Amino acid sequence: MLDPFVTLSEAGFSAQNGAGLIGPGIWTPELIVSLDWLRLAEVVRSIASHAGCELAGSRVLPDGSLLFGMIERPTTSHPQRALVKLSAWNEWGATSESVAHFAREVRTASRTRGILVAPAGFNSAAQLTAQEHRIEMVDAQALCAVLKSLPPERSDLFYTIATAGLHTTPSCPICLMKMERVDPASQNNPASIRVISERGLFAEPVICDLLDIAPGAEVEFLYPVQSRAMRVCGHAAGDFSCDGTVTIQAGGLLDGRIAAKAVNVLEGGELRGQFRILDAEKVEPFVQQPERWHWGCRNLEGKAECRDITFEPHG
Repeated sequence: MLDPFVTLSEAGFSAQNGAGLIGPGIWTPELIVSLDWLRLAEVVRSIASHAGCELAGSRVLPDGSLLFGMIERPTTSHPQRALVKLSAWNEWGATSESVAHFAREVRTASRTRGILVAPAGFNSAAQLTAQEHRIEMVDAQALCAVLKSLPPERSDLFYTIATAGLHTTPSCPICLMKMERVDPASQNNPASIRVISERGLFAEPVICDLLDIAPGAEVEFLYPVQSRAMRVCGHAAGDFSCDGTVTIQAGGLLDGRIAAKAVNVLEGGELRGQFRILDAEKVEPFVQQPERWHWGCRNLEGKAECRDITFEPHG
């Protein structure tokens, strides 16, 4: 890892000689990587504030990344403006693309330095891109060194604040409430029968025992559909995985990618698109359930955008 902190000592991002002994808790890179993005953002802002920087407000993006501006050495004759960004939750480790994207954001501000905080580190391509665009690189090891170099009482305070409560559970970037673990098998608590009578786009996942496309329905599913059985009387399109039999009745039309144990097309029904017979031992369905859980926002009083937030688990 390159040493990005030579020019950041005044901003509090560079480790000083010697490290203070931590009392109540020990800062480690592993702990920093595991923190909620909101907790980590508070730590980064606290370090800068402790160093005497003037901080602007933070801007939180739906991917969990956070940006804020600051002025280093504000009381001197040579103040320096900087833009600090905490990487998105699903990009905890920086790539060349994420660094280049941040560099474009920095260029929109005149005479401003860019500081990118990526707790899980920077790969080789990301380091080269950061050097090319003069982006300061901050990872968990560097942050840990800075925190250990602070006066013990200050480092202890930051530790207490950062690790209180559910400190490894990410916050929703829309409503800032704690997210919840969502397991694929129980994500939607499927009802035994799901009747679809809508016309137009259907923008929510469907998992059920029996999926019934009602007469007169003309629906296109934007998410994969999973069922144990399926009856089609109207028109439906999308990606379907059925553990049992798909029955297309008179007037029914099924289009898209369909995987099922069996299909029964009655007179007057129509099957289009790509079809595959499922064999539990030999053939995998087109539509696969996610292999592992993820973080989702379940705040019933939150905004509609909260339902679209999905964070992958770290580690």
